[in-house]
Amino acid sequence: MRKKIVVIGGGITGLSSTFYLKKELEKQNLDYELVLLEAGTKVGGKIDTMKRDGYIIERGPDSFLRRKPEMQDLVKDLGMEDCLVENATGENFVLAKQGLHAIPKGSIMGIPTRFRPFFKSRLLSSSGKFRVLGDLFLGKKRVANEDMALGTFLRARVGDEMVDNILEPLMSGIYAGDLDEMSAEATGEQFLKLEDEHGSLLKGVRQIYNETTAKQPTEATFLTVREGLSSVVSALEQELSTKIIKKGKRVQAITRQPRGYEITISKKEKLQADSIFIALPYQEIVPLFRGDAVFEQIGEIPAASVATVAMVFPKDAVVEDIKGSGFVVSRNEDFSMAACSWIHRKWPHTVPEDKILLRAFVGRRKEESIVDLADKAIEETVLSDLNRIMKINQAPEFTTVTRWRNSIPQYTVGHERRKEAIYSEFKQSYPGIFAGGASFEGVELSECVRQAKSGVTSVLNFLKN
Repeated sequence: MRKKIVVIGGGITGLSSTFYLKKELEKQNLDYELVLLEAGTKVGGKIDTMKRDGYIIERGPDSFLRRKPEMQDLVKDLGMEDCLVENATGENFVLAKQGLHAIPKGSIMGIPTRFRPFFKSRLLSSSGKFRVLGDLFLGKKRVANEDMALGTFLRARVGDEMVDNILEPLMSGIYAGDLDEMSAEATGEQFLKLEDEHGSLLKGVRQIYNETTAKQPTEATFLTVREGLSSVVSALEQELSTKIIKKGKRVQAITRQPRGYEITISKKEKLQADSIFIALPYQEIVPLFRGDAVFEQIGEIPAASVATVAMVFPKDAVVEDIKGSGFVVSRNEDFSMAACSWIHRKWPHTVPEDKILLRAFVGRRKEESIVDLADKAIEETVLSDLNRIMKINQAPEFTTVTRWRNSIPQYTVGHERRKEAIYSEFKQSYPGIFAGGASFEGVELSECVRQAKSGVTSVLNFLKN
């Protein structure tokens, strides 16, 4: 009997794992059956590109990090390398102390590598700047193998002002989280490594700068694809076809059998599987294993709700514009926005030349109620915020609001131990079932594709043994 692999979840993790499984089955001449089950009517998860009147508007993620290779490799493996586009470079700002301030030049992860631009910045007071220098003399402070809030770790090293006005807004832009709840192990690995290897964040980033940035031409930080990220999803769909992708198939339960597993989709529809890769949010995984007390004891991986607000204006609508790519907002400011990008500057190929496209973000951990407002109320709130820092004299030509409820996993303190407990329960009680995706080891697109590739290896190794 042919062995059967089932992937559950059609987001980027599920799609890319199925794509690489198909490639490996063909490469190794393995006669396994492969199926991807997606509960909804479309695949792609949070990737959602809208095309309208010459605009390419991303409702979810708009790019991926250049320094992490997995998403870029996926694009190349799909034969789309010629479609890759770099972001246009420009200054990035933090909205703090009642105004927009450029992030000091030469900063890496928000930590300064050059002291002159840092000391010229108005983001911190004089005492706040000298407090940052104290990091040079602290040495190693963290207790090995003991997790703590990333905010606690960073405040001890560089002080409250640096955290509140620079580091927290930047990190919140990635995780939509509260730095004083986020796990240092899970979200601040790069900072912990700097302390471990250099005894100082400042010494560490200066060495990185001297070894790399100062010796190489500056490269764009982000990449996307010319026709929008949904074109990657379309290419994956085309490669996999409806023979593999089954939409409208919401899995209700997974039951262990004498050989493999029974997957219940409905009372009348069940599938057998020898190995399963689950690419779902953790809160959707637990109900599939009814009666498993271990999952309930492990606890939840909470998630934040956010919304994107894309607004189009004629160029002359903005009287006082700001040169840059965008800004993030300190929690200490009385603004509803968490961040805003000038898409017409960051990705000029997506916007007609005589137009302006602003993409704001609202909602983050503990500030999620705005996501539930009506579209018009959200638009008016964002416009009110924008008019406090720039002058817009016309209403937007059109606005699109996209809500992502419970969509950004929160890696709170203890996340790594919870994650390992989840993996351990699968290994011990459900051999042949593996899980990955944004709930586990990273929310960025490349991190999801990396987990997908790891899942491919795990599934094939299991079936060969």
